[in-house]
Amino acid sequence: MAVAVIAAAAITACSAASDSAAPSHQGRGALPPASAGPVTAVGCLARRINGPLPVWARGGFHPPGASIGHVMGVRGDIVAILWGGPRTSLYAPPRKDQNNKILWVARLPLPVMSPSPMTVRATLNGTHLVANRELPNGPGPSFVNLPAPGCWTLNLSWAGLQDQVDLWYTAS
Repeated sequence: MAVAVIAAAAITACSAASDSAAPSHQGRGALPPASAGPVTAVGCLARRINGPLPVWARGGFHPPGASIGHVMGVRGDIVAILWGGPRTSLYAPPRKDQNNKILWVARLPLPVMSPSPMTVRATLNGTHLVANRELPNGPGPSFVNLPAPGCWTLNLSWAGLQDQVDLWYTAS
């Protein structure tokens, strides 16, 4: 009987830990391959959150809990804040009347006096199409234009850190 109670407690504890909504920061090995990302609009847009930003990314936003479209990095070290409508705000090719504006906010602040560039390796999921971009001042305001519509996996690296986001680009 005591063994059954201990086993049930262990199973419950493991199940509760695996259902946690917080990203795991253990095992920071390689990021998943870009080809493993979603290909459909439904799968890719499911990564977008229309709600409050993480507490560490709210600086300068009023009210702090305002609902804003954003996509969290797989590791939770960066957030892509998207401007535009609630469903999509990124277009390929870019629209003449709207830029593909993304505000990148890193969890860890970068040294103000020595910004390092952020490199973006974007892969159109389900294809071999790759686009490389560099943001010279690291995370911050940017325009990220990509060559074709679809779900793009962006592998990001800056200041010795890495993360990954999936972003949907609508045909313009």
